[in-house]
Amino acid sequence: MKNYLPDKSCLMTLRILIISVSVVLVSAVNYFFTVKILIILIDTIIGAGAFFMMFAYLPLFLKSIRYTVTDTEITKSSGVIIRLHQSVQYSSVQYVNVITTPFSQYTGLNFIVCFVYGGQLRLVFLNHNDAREILDKVEQKGGESGCTTNTL
Repeated sequence: MKNYLPDKSCLMTLRILIISVSVVLVSAVNYFFTVKILIILIDTIIGAGAFFMMFAYLPLFLKSIRYTVTDTEITKSSGVIIRLHQSVQYSSVQYVNVITTPFSQYTGLNFIVCFVYGGQLRLVFLNHNDAREILDKVEQKGGESGCTTNTL
């Protein structure tokens, strides 16, 4: 049994992404609206939402994620307010998609999606090496049951 945690660099990547989206939204509001009080109100809401996401919710969410890989199954535990546990046996995995982004070894944006009968298990924000280890385990154990892998 081995435990995996999200990559620490994904928090900084997500913060940069949130700041970028917030700047675009604030710019769009300032361009399209003419009522000053409305602009100030919407800009304040966007700023407060971005601040809350960057410094309160995302750190708690990333701290709550844990993946446990055993010889027979993968278990995902996550959730800030409501704790969720999701387990998938290798024998029920139909196919696997691996999603990586450019420079994913630096950004922590590596995702594995295991498609099973009636649903899917998403392993998000993995370290590049951890994603490779989990994928090798799924291919090894899932290959016995006919699992296919799609690497993007």
